[in-house]
Amino acid sequence: MLTLERRNSIREILHKEKAVSINLLSERFKASTASIRRDLEKLEKQGLVKRTYGGAVLIDGINEDIPLVVREIEQKEAKQKIARRAADYIADQDTVFMDSSTTTKELTNFLGGKKDLTVITNGVRVITDLALFDNVEVYGISGKLRKPSLSLVGNQAETIITTYWGAKLFFSCTGMWLSHGAMDYSDAEAEVRKKMMTVSQEVILLCDHTKFDRPAFYRICPFSQVDILITDQKLNPQWENLLQQNGVEIVYA
Repeated sequence: MLTLERRNSIREILHKEKAVSINLLSERFKASTASIRRDLEKLEKQGLVKRTYGGAVLIDGINEDIPLVVREIEQKEAKQKIARRAADYIADQDTVFMDSSTTTKELTNFLGGKKDLTVITNGVRVITDLALFDNVEVYGISGKLRKPSLSLVGNQAETIITTYWGAKLFFSCTGMWLSHGAMDYSDAEAEVRKKMMTVSQEVILLCDHTKFDRPAFYRICPFSQVDILITDQKLNPQWENLLQQNGVEIVYA
């Protein structure tokens, strides 16, 4: 099979399956993994796919919702560093909101030493992870299940959120844009995070370096509504100045 034919076939597979792995493509086309990586690099440069660890996902404009199983392995080490630093901001007996993001999910791994915590979340994976901790009381926000993110969203979830109050909110986003703030692919996810902000004393954004200068479909909030940003790499002066002008404390993990 010619290289161009193989790339067109990869595009067809992605349109059907949304995500693929390099190893499976290599077996399917009887091509080396190096050749498949070059194919994916070329398709990414054309703006057709987004490469991930070990594969790629289909990109359909800026409204593409990347599956949770893919997002969980992207920038995992960076997310773990950020989560470990974020845990320092949780005190014993705190009541905190946690969204359904994969970065926030990593935070659950660093709560074992805390005492008498209360966590309110719309993340199904966060709920199941925290079920193993005797020191954490977990309140799950009910609502409609979003399967790509395993999160609970919708009017019911937003209404329930307003009945609580938390010392802190830990959340993440799909992208960060200088003129628009924190952004997300899903309007339903963004609305849940907005509600959590209104009932949280302190808002803490967990965001790895790949999210900067990356727009998405829906605006979550301007940076003026964020108290602390925890990230894994040094920001350029333009980003640092903008965040500081908006009163955001920048913390490097």
